[in-house]
Amino acid sequence: MDMDMEADAPDASDPADETQETYDLITAEYARQNAAAWSNLVEHVSTLTACLPPGGVVADVGCGPGRDIALLRAGGFRVIGIDRSLGQLRTSGLRGVAQADMRQLPLRAGAADAIWCQAALLHIPGTGVPAVLAEFARAVRPGGWLYLSVAEGDGEGFQVASNYGSSRRRWFTFHREPHLAAMLARAGFTVRQVRRDRNQRVWLSIHAQQISEGATCH
Repeated sequence: MDMDMEADAPDASDPADETQETYDLITAEYARQNAAAWSNLVEHVSTLTACLPPGGVVADVGCGPGRDIALLRAGGFRVIGIDRSLGQLRTSGLRGVAQADMRQLPLRAGAADAIWCQAALLHIPGTGVPAVLAEFARAVRPGGWLYLSVAEGDGEGFQVASNYGSSRRRWFTFHREPHLAAMLARAGFTVRQVRRDRNQRVWLSIHAQQISEGATCH
């Protein structure tokens, strides 16, 4: 269920700082509530991995406790998990993870066959989203893939994480398909598939490909 949203952001700080602190504190309850992968998520994993070479490299950006890392590794892919919250990374004790900000990924240019970003970009203020998408484009190889899922809607602001038993806040930026698709195009991605999934919120789930002549997946 959506919580009331506070439209004001602190002027002197990055909303991602407070969001990270909140995740550090709610990590155990967050991991418990999100341990099971819902069926549409499994389908998105299958859609993405069908387009990748065997043993390909996938960066799970905003990986949290690592649920999706396990799904991707089960398919034989080499997965690095990246999250800004150290508390989230430590929850499941997974190997092959790194604490980092998605605005500056610890990846060489073209190092990944795909980026998986489930319910993480929504914590970046709207003005910073184009730079993140450009960073994703830098990190994937020509013809590489991006799976991106964000909450559909309008506006941005803090929400209290009361559904995780906390009075702390997380920042949410909501997106609409036309604007997000335009930003992806400017970053060098072609949208190949768009779906709307419902799991507490309505999720705008997009599969996009780094523009490269002749590179497609059916």
